Amino acid sequence: MKTYDDPMLQEIAENLASSDPGIRRVAVLELVDCGEPEAAELLILALNDPDPAVRQEAAKVVDEFDAVDIADALIAALGDSNEVVRNSAAHALADLKDPAAAGPLLEALDNSSDSFVMAGILRAVKPLRNPASQAPALGCLNHEDPQVRREAVGVIGWLKQTENLPALIERAQHDSDAEVRRAATGALVYASGDQVGPTLVGLLGDEHWQVRVEAAVSIGKLDYQAGLQPLMDATRDSFWQVREKAVDSLGKLGSVGAIPVLGTCARDPMSNLRKAAIGALGSIGHRDGRPFVESALDDPDPDVRKLARWAMSKLEAAA
Repeated sequence: MKTYDDPMLQEIAENLASSDPGIRRVAVLELVDCGEPEAAELLILALNDPDPAVRQEAAKVVDEFDAVDIADALIAALGDSNEVVRNSAAHALADLKDPAAAGPLLEALDNSSDSFVMAGILRAVKPLRNPASQAPALGCLNHEDPQVRREAVGVIGWLKQTENLPALIERAQHDSDAEVRRAATGALVYASGDQVGPTLVGLLGDEHWQVRVEAAVSIGKLDYQAGLQPLMDATRDSFWQVREKAVDSLGKLGSVGAIPVLGTCARDPMSNLRKAAIGALGSIGHRDGRPFVESALDDPDPDVRKLARWAMSKLEAAA
């Protein structure tokens, strides 16, 4: 165990090494009052305590530490030989969300070649929305590790800069990793439908179903009306998850032209799809959808029947 010059810090370190989890929990609370920069090192130990109550207590007090001090300690812990320590440090960094930590984080990113460390830093940088993170994040889009590319996509998406759209579109369309493509597809929603709508429609044909799901969701979020027919086609996708999100987005687009397709989905064997279809028909609120909603009032699934009653009230209000 490391020794500390400060007597109070040394006593806390000894208590954190106690076999009694109650003593270790009290030691975590004492760390907050210590005031020594080295206390952040001990907090890392507490975040990895074998007892969940101790770890929970440590997580609660992270915000009480100086952002720069704790960021440095957490960044150092990302390179720990113990996987549990590394993972806990990565989660704690992501929860830090203090603008003062941006400087140390970006400096550490520039100096690191370890994929796990880089991904952890990018995840922590994302919610800070610091403009200085744009250049390094763009540089990480071509990293060999997909985890790094995925976290870089998150940073760029949260910055919401139009100039970054081509880079995100490139990742969404051509990255070799499906999860990176999915993340990039979801990140495009800060743009307008005119800017990224055609890309999203194209991504409805991606080979991986999760990318297709994200594309269907994003088209609805952007209210991209030109996506109406592609979404109707997507209601016949081989994966029910894609069909469900396509139906949800058809409800958001609000087009009467989608009602026949939604009516077919309202009779699907899968109750999740029937619920989505009835919800979409209620959102559109047009009388042409009434026969499908009325049929759903007798659906064998109580959730579908409940949603059908809501949809009927929407139709009656519209009438």
